Amino acid sequence: MQRWYLAVDGNQHRADLQADTPQQQDFMLCEALLPQIRSLACLIAAGRHNFEQHSPEVFTEEADWFAARILVLGVRVFHLDIMLIPMLQTANRRAAEYSRKHGLPFTPAQMRMSLHASRPNGGLILENACFADADLGIIGNSLQLSHSLPNLITG
Repeated sequence: MQRWYLAVDGNQHRADLQADTPQQQDFMLCEALLPQIRSLACLIAAGRHNFEQHSPEVFTEEADWFAARILVLGVRVFHLDIMLIPMLQTANRRAAEYSRKHGLPFTPAQMRMSLHASRPNGGLILENACFADADLGIIGNSLQLSHSLPNLITG
Protein backbone atom coordinates (compact mmCIF):
# COMPACT_ATOMS: atom_id res chain seq x y z
CA MET A 1 0.00 0.00 0.00
CA GLN A 2 1.17 3.49 -0.79
CA ARG A 3 -0.10 6.68 0.80
CA TRP A 4 -1.07 9.52 -1.53
CA TYR A 5 -2.28 13.04 -0.91
CA LEU A 6 -4.97 13.86 -3.47
CA ALA A 7 -5.50 17.56 -4.12
CA VAL A 8 -9.21 17.77 -4.91
CA ASP A 9 -8.76 20.86 -7.00
CA GLY A 10 -11.50 21.15 -9.56
CA ASN A 11 -10.97 24.93 -9.55
CA GLN A 12 -7.21 24.78 -10.10
CA HIS A 13 -7.47 27.73 -12.50
CA ARG A 14 -8.37 29.94 -9.51
CA ALA A 15 -5.45 30.12 -7.12
CA ASP A 16 -7.54 32.00 -4.54
CA LEU A 17 -9.68 28.87 -4.07
CA GLN A 18 -6.63 26.69 -3.48
CA ALA A 19 -5.10 28.50 -0.51
CA ASP A 20 -5.72 25.55 1.83
CA THR A 21 -4.22 22.89 -0.45
CA PRO A 22 -0.87 21.78 1.02
CA GLN A 23 1.95 22.13 -1.46
CA GLN A 24 4.75 20.20 0.27
CA GLN A 25 3.35 16.67 0.69
CA ASP A 26 5.12 13.59 -0.60
CA PHE A 27 3.38 11.64 -3.36
CA MET A 28 0.75 14.23 -4.21
CA LEU A 29 -1.79 13.82 -6.99
CA CYS A 30 -3.87 16.51 -8.67
CA GLU A 31 -7.45 15.35 -9.24
CA ALA A 32 -7.89 17.94 -12.01
CA LEU A 33 -5.24 16.03 -14.01
CA LEU A 34 -7.09 12.72 -13.57
CA PRO A 35 -10.19 13.26 -15.75
CA GLN A 36 -11.17 9.62 -15.34
CA ILE A 37 -12.39 10.43 -11.81
CA ARG A 38 -14.72 13.25 -12.90
CA SER A 39 -16.04 11.24 -15.85
CA LEU A 40 -16.82 8.18 -13.75
CA ALA A 41 -18.41 10.25 -10.95
CA CYS A 42 -20.75 11.77 -13.53
CA LEU A 43 -21.61 8.35 -14.99
CA ILE A 44 -22.35 6.96 -11.54
CA ALA A 45 -24.65 9.92 -10.83
CA ALA A 46 -26.29 9.56 -14.24
CA GLY A 47 -27.27 6.01 -13.32
CA ARG A 48 -29.66 7.44 -10.71
CA HIS A 49 -31.01 10.34 -12.76
CA ASN A 50 -34.44 10.40 -14.39
CA PHE A 51 -33.70 12.01 -17.75
CA GLU A 52 -37.36 12.87 -18.27
CA GLN A 53 -36.85 15.58 -15.64
CA HIS A 54 -34.50 18.56 -15.54
CA SER A 55 -31.03 17.89 -14.22
CA PRO A 56 -30.15 19.45 -10.87
CA GLU A 57 -27.62 22.29 -10.71
CA VAL A 58 -25.22 19.98 -8.89
CA PHE A 59 -25.43 16.64 -10.68
CA THR A 60 -23.05 14.57 -8.57
CA GLU A 61 -22.93 13.91 -4.85
CA GLU A 62 -19.88 13.48 -2.65
CA ALA A 63 -20.42 9.70 -2.58
CA ASP A 64 -20.26 9.61 -6.40
CA TRP A 65 -16.81 11.19 -6.29
CA PHE A 66 -15.62 8.77 -3.61
CA ALA A 67 -17.02 5.82 -5.58
CA ALA A 68 -15.13 7.03 -8.65
CA ARG A 69 -11.91 7.43 -6.64
CA ILE A 70 -12.32 3.89 -5.28
CA LEU A 71 -12.68 2.45 -8.77
CA VAL A 72 -10.28 4.65 -10.75
CA LEU A 73 -7.45 4.80 -8.21
CA GLY A 74 -8.09 1.43 -6.56
CA VAL A 75 -8.34 3.13 -3.16
CA ARG A 76 -8.27 0.66 -0.29
CA VAL A 77 -8.14 3.17 2.59
CA PHE A 78 -9.34 6.76 3.02
CA HIS A 79 -8.15 8.77 6.04
CA LEU A 80 -11.43 10.40 7.09
CA ASP A 81 -13.34 11.69 10.07
CA ILE A 82 -15.78 9.22 11.66
CA MET A 83 -18.69 11.45 10.62
CA LEU A 84 -18.08 10.39 7.00
CA ILE A 85 -18.76 6.67 7.59
CA PRO A 86 -22.29 6.84 6.06
CA MET A 87 -20.97 8.65 2.97
CA LEU A 88 -18.19 6.05 2.51
CA GLN A 89 -20.72 3.22 2.86
CA THR A 90 -22.83 4.85 0.14
CA ALA A 91 -19.73 5.30 -2.04
CA ASN A 92 -18.79 1.63 -1.64
CA ARG A 93 -22.35 0.60 -2.54
CA ARG A 94 -22.34 2.78 -5.66
CA ALA A 95 -18.90 1.56 -6.72
CA ALA A 96 -20.02 -2.06 -6.22
CA GLU A 97 -23.15 -1.47 -8.33
CA TYR A 98 -21.15 0.12 -11.16
CA SER A 99 -18.59 -2.70 -11.02
CA ARG A 100 -21.26 -5.40 -11.08
CA LYS A 101 -23.06 -3.75 -14.01
CA HIS A 102 -19.85 -3.51 -16.05
CA GLY A 103 -18.18 -6.77 -14.99
CA LEU A 104 -15.32 -5.05 -13.16
CA PRO A 105 -13.49 -6.28 -10.06
CA PHE A 106 -14.36 -4.47 -6.85
CA THR A 107 -12.84 -4.22 -3.39
CA PRO A 108 -14.54 -1.86 -0.94
CA ALA A 109 -12.54 0.97 0.57
CA GLN A 110 -12.04 1.11 4.31
CA MET A 111 -11.74 4.11 6.58
CA ARG A 112 -8.78 4.93 8.76
CA MET A 113 -9.60 7.46 11.42
CA SER A 114 -8.06 10.80 10.60
CA LEU A 115 -6.32 12.95 13.15
CA HIS A 116 -8.16 15.91 11.65
CA ALA A 117 -11.50 16.98 13.11
CA SER A 118 -12.83 16.89 9.57
CA ARG A 119 -11.58 16.25 6.06
CA PRO A 120 -8.82 18.74 5.26
CA ASN A 121 -9.88 21.48 2.85
CA GLY A 122 -8.69 20.83 -0.66
CA GLY A 123 -7.30 17.36 -0.07
CA LEU A 124 -7.69 13.71 0.82
CA ILE A 125 -5.24 11.19 2.20
CA LEU A 126 -5.69 7.77 0.64
CA GLU A 127 -3.87 4.46 0.30
CA ASN A 128 -3.78 2.08 -2.65
CA ALA A 129 -1.44 -0.32 -4.43
CA CYS A 130 1.90 1.26 -5.28
CA PHE A 131 1.86 3.10 -8.58
CA ALA A 132 5.21 4.88 -8.23
CA ASP A 133 8.66 4.09 -6.92
CA ALA A 134 9.72 7.74 -6.94
CA ASP A 135 7.91 10.97 -6.15
CA LEU A 136 7.80 13.00 -9.38
CA GLY A 137 5.95 15.95 -7.86
CA ILE A 138 2.25 16.66 -8.10
CA ILE A 139 2.21 17.18 -11.89
CA GLY A 140 4.56 14.32 -12.74
CA ASN A 141 2.81 11.88 -10.39
CA SER A 142 -0.61 12.81 -11.78
CA LEU A 143 0.37 12.58 -15.44
CA GLN A 144 2.21 9.28 -14.98
CA LEU A 145 -0.74 7.78 -13.11
CA SER A 146 -3.31 9.13 -15.57
CA HIS A 147 -1.59 7.35 -18.46
CA SER A 148 -1.49 4.04 -16.58
CA LEU A 149 -5.13 3.91 -15.41
CA PRO A 150 -7.47 1.30 -16.89
CA ASN A 151 -10.47 2.34 -18.97
CA LEU A 152 -13.44 1.92 -16.61
CA ILE A 153 -15.88 3.94 -18.67
CA THR A 154 -17.82 1.46 -20.74
CA GLY A 155 -21.08 1.73 -22.60
